Amino acid sequence: MHDMANRGDIPAPVIVPETALLRFSFKHLDLQTPKFGIALCSEAFLRKLLEVVRDLSSWTIEQFCDQNNNEHRHVIWFRDTTEAEGFSNIDQDQLSYHESWQFQLSQHEDWRVHGILIDDTFYVVWLDPGHALYPV
Repeated sequence: MHDMANRGDIPAPVIVPETALLRFSFKHLDLQTPKFGIALCSEAFLRKLLEVVRDLSSWTIEQFCDQNNNEHRHVIWFRDTTEAEGFSNIDQDQLSYHESWQFQLSQHEDWRVHGILIDDTFYVVWLDPGHALYPV
């Protein structure tokens, strides 16, 4: 009986699942735009933000990007929002190849977080405790 290594057989490919975990950065957090200012965020909002970021940090990019969800996690089409020009504190040319996203913090509140997903990092840009990005 021949050892497989001695026969020169090529092993069957193994498809590795997407294992890159989602990371978060506050490098582009906009503290200047009053509509999305940190002063509007309650202690409960900020506490929930940290809980959700902790939980989402164990998700793969593929899991996060699944838009078939109940968490209002989806790509942002700025033309449909109150901020048609997009993130005002970031050079739009730099963002042309990256998608902007939002996710909710609580099913019982209108709390949202908006940012940019680049590779495996979600850059938080706007904190939106009143769901002000989308018109009522």
